[in-house]
Amino acid sequence: MLRKRNVIVKPVTKAKNAMEENLKILDRYRQHCKNKGLTQESIKAACSVDIPMFLRFIGDKRLQDITHLDIEDFMAYCADTRKNKPQSIARKYTSISSFFKAVIRQELAPIVKNPVDKVDKPKHRKKVRPYLTIEEYKKLLEHVDFIGDLRGGAVISFYFSSACRLTEGWQQNKDSLNFQTRRFKVLGKGEKERTCVFSEDARDRIQKYIDSRTDTCEALFISREGTRWSKRAIQKYVKDIGKKAGLSKNVHPHLFRHTRAMALLKSGVQLQEIQRLLGHESIATTQIYAHTDMDSVQGTVDSVDANI
Repeated sequence: MLRKRNVIVKPVTKAKNAMEENLKILDRYRQHCKNKGLTQESIKAACSVDIPMFLRFIGDKRLQDITHLDIEDFMAYCADTRKNKPQSIARKYTSISSFFKAVIRQELAPIVKNPVDKVDKPKHRKKVRPYLTIEEYKKLLEHVDFIGDLRGGAVISFYFSSACRLTEGWQQNKDSLNFQTRRFKVLGKGEKERTCVFSEDARDRIQKYIDSRTDTCEALFISREGTRWSKRAIQKYVKDIGKKAGLSKNVHPHLFRHTRAMALLKSGVQLQEIQRLLGHESIATTQIYAHTDMDSVQGTVDSVDANI
């Protein structure tokens, strides 16, 4: 007859209970974000980076026991110990605040007030967005044309003229673009669909690039192996080609977006039209380009001075 062995069950600590409970609530919040339609990038930043870091920081505290002092201590920890930049700290503040708001609204924990409300939002200065001059942009194209890089010319002209984000361009297929209207649709931030346009130069370059291909891949831009060109590979290519073209600036796909916006602004295009092209939800986001266009400001001031 088999004797039943004694099994020693270790008591589950209060700390472990609290952490497990908080993580379960985080999982529910992650699903809430998905149902809300947030982008994968936004969900990843909040639910896989910011909030888990905060939960590790508070340790054995349940959400209902957290106070504004815990939030302030965490902000200080991010600034002093982790050496996070103001923009990163501000993002963490927003992530944690949104998390608590959802927890309260969904009644996921017995919390009455959001502890983040008593904490001042970290301030950070918006960086002046760098951009290429038209001469620098043309220098890039001249270089890829000189070396006979059809793909490079197509990529650079496409991203510049459409002002689309890296992911928005990366997701395109050959049949996604309407070469007659020179338009295509993207799924941008917040999973919102919008229409982008591209220039005649981009159309001609893309068509020439596609005609040179013998593969069956549906992707608009492909790697040397015949698969969809990865976002990281596109970033590396653009950075390298900028150096080879002799540019001193750090060239990346998003820089073309800023360059397009500034070029249009300098040409007199209204901010509302630029806002629509860029897909900004608020005109305030687009106005940062107007704030950095000191050439136009100085030109206007000089013209006034000339008549004094």
